[in-house]
Amino acid sequence: MKRPEKSEYPEYFERYIQLVRGENVIRALEGQMLELQALLSDLPSEKEDFAYAEGKWTIKEVIGHLIDCERIFGYRALRFLRGDTQPLLGFDDKEFVAAGKFNKRTLYDLAHEFSVLREANIIMFKHQDEEALSRKGTANNVEINARSMAFVMAGHTTHHIQVIKSLYLE
Repeated sequence: MKRPEKSEYPEYFERYIQLVRGENVIRALEGQMLELQALLSDLPSEKEDFAYAEGKWTIKEVIGHLIDCERIFGYRALRFLRGDTQPLLGFDDKEFVAAGKFNKRTLYDLAHEFSVLREANIIMFKHQDEEALSRKGTANNVEINARSMAFVMAGHTTHHIQVIKSLYLE
């Protein structure tokens, strides 16, 4: 899968797409499952419910946010891959995290759910041709194609792994 051109996604997503190294987004998506599992398995239990500042998410809530986004980005990509041009609504990530009650779950359970969702999305992306990957759709009032959604998915996860390492584990 080739890297998306800037004309294939809104400027807002540039920050995530730039976090994906190279052209092989499938390898990046696969590697993140292992990286996140390793990061979370080494996490001291007292850090699971830690937030680095008042009003910020706990680590469990960050993983919950990644789960929500994995589902939403995957669903958007599927709709675009299938040629669906019906505009898709956006979502409020803060409301989703609050409603998710992720702090009541174990970190292991959250990490497992993320991996299962990621694996399903990887399988979906692996079996697409260039025509399908180039199909565009509208989500949250912006146009983007399916290929870009794969890179956004990977870059968004990289962003949050970096945040966990720098703000939660220092």
